[in-house]
Amino acid sequence: MNKKQIEQIYFQTHFLIHFKNIKNDSVIKNFISFLKEVVLGNDLDSILEKYSEFMYSIKSDIEKDFSIYLKNCVLNEKIDKNFKQEIEREFVILSSLSKIDILDIKKILKNDFPELGYVIDTMPDYKTSIVKFALDEFKTTNENKIFANNRTFVFNNKQEIEPVSINEKMTFASLKGYKKQKEVLYNNTSSLLKGLKVNNILLYGDAGCGKSTSVRALLNEFPEIKMVQIFKDNLINLDKLYLKLAELPYKFIIFADDISFSDTDDSLSTTKAILEGALVQCPENAVIYATSNRRHLIKESFKSREGDEIHLNDTINEISSLSERFGINLLFQKPNNEEFKEIALAIAHELNVELNDEIIIQEVQKYALKKGSASPRVARQLINNLLANVRA
Repeated sequence: MNKKQIEQIYFQTHFLIHFKNIKNDSVIKNFISFLKEVVLGNDLDSILEKYSEFMYSIKSDIEKDFSIYLKNCVLNEKIDKNFKQEIEREFVILSSLSKIDILDIKKILKNDFPELGYVIDTMPDYKTSIVKFALDEFKTTNENKIFANNRTFVFNNKQEIEPVSINEKMTFASLKGYKKQKEVLYNNTSSLLKGLKVNNILLYGDAGCGKSTSVRALLNEFPEIKMVQIFKDNLINLDKLYLKLAELPYKFIIFADDISFSDTDDSLSTTKAILEGALVQCPENAVIYATSNRRHLIKESFKSREGDEIHLNDTINEISSLSERFGINLLFQKPNNEEFKEIALAIAHELNVELNDEIIIQEVQKYALKKGSASPRVARQLINNLLANVRA
């Protein structure tokens, strides 16, 4: 590699847009500064000073292999997959940068400073290797890093798994009531982490009774579990999510929250096929937990029951068959009056509400009447109001 070629590579580093951040890495930054002195400088002392700074910054790398170091920096960067052509152009620049050899630089310097060749010969060497900057390898490594550094994700409409941040403070201890339901969820999730057979679970019943919160609370019960939420309108792509998760070395809860269908929904049949019976099955490192206010997940009308089909039972079976795709169905129904009071008091005691039990019960019953619901969610809302000195 001659001086003109190295000069061209140096100036091309200004065009690193998607990988601009790697130029802030101390090793890369010092190497580029060294190149600048080689191609533009007239003072060997300044060139050697910059080279010394580069060698010092790479000293922690045992092999002092600049090519491998550069590639690792690149693979740690985040990219926008929509700019494939531009990224591949920058890969060419990075690949050229990784191939600059110290022997070539010594030849250039000896040509520029022939009387100081004996000094140039004493410059310590760094290694270079033949490395490949490929988009497919980059994507795999980058995605693995995303999963290693995050626990909660959404499966978006582009069929991509993207990390999201949630602040779930609830644990099973802070969820009052529903002991049996929480026990089933806990044991099933524990079996998943142990590599045992598990069931997909449908959590159904009244609103405000802790279905969704119980699923999210598993993140605090099991720090090693990861969760991917999929929305109802994307369930037809559930098989694609299966394939992505199957390749990853982690355990996942696939969370489908508050789902329901109409009996004429075009995605109903597809969703049923994917849940059970399709060629692509839920991978062994994942389980589906779905929540719904409806037992059969389908908005069924009286017309559906009456119908005009000859084989009416077939119609009804078709409607109810989606929920049967789940191995376990857990019912969350509103507590009776005594259970409601117990739940409210348990929440109040846990949060140290400075009121006697009788007043708390009076306030929570008034609030439930006002809201038209006596659910655990309503009880917790009232307790939070009491903590803020707001009466019903």
